[in-house]
Amino acid sequence: MMSSTEVDTVTADPVRQTRRVEVGVLGEMGDQSLGDEAIRNYTINFGPQHPAAHGVLRLILELDGEIVERVDPHIGLLHRGTEKLMEYKTYAQAIPYLDRLDYCSPMCMEHSFVLAIEKLMGLEIPPRAQYIRVLMAELT
Repeated sequence: MMSSTEVDTVTADPVRQTRRVEVGVLGEMGDQSLGDEAIRNYTINFGPQHPAAHGVLRLILELDGEIVERVDPHIGLLHRGTEKLMEYKTYAQAIPYLDRLDYCSPMCMEHSFVLAIEKLMGLEIPPRAQYIRVLMAELT
């Protein structure tokens, strides 16, 4: 029978046998340092299933503690060919396609598109319409 400080570990390899490992109790460990051993950076897969990624992005993060050392972004997971669909549409007909770009905040996409078109055409928009647009963008 094992004591409370021993743990049985079995590896996945059936050739290796069970071995006993001594486990220290927190009070007995004291101030043991790692010595010259360096702790390796670790890699985290963030998204697309993560709630903050919303399915549109996948990041492979290499972290050193809480510091991001390297990022490998994988974009285009929700690519729908929107630019191709909008190619032969008028400006007014293209606006509904922008809702598909970001399903979490569709009004922001429409707002930015309309601002760009108005600037290209040199249109002046009344302040009331500007306020309503900003309110709608903030609500979505």
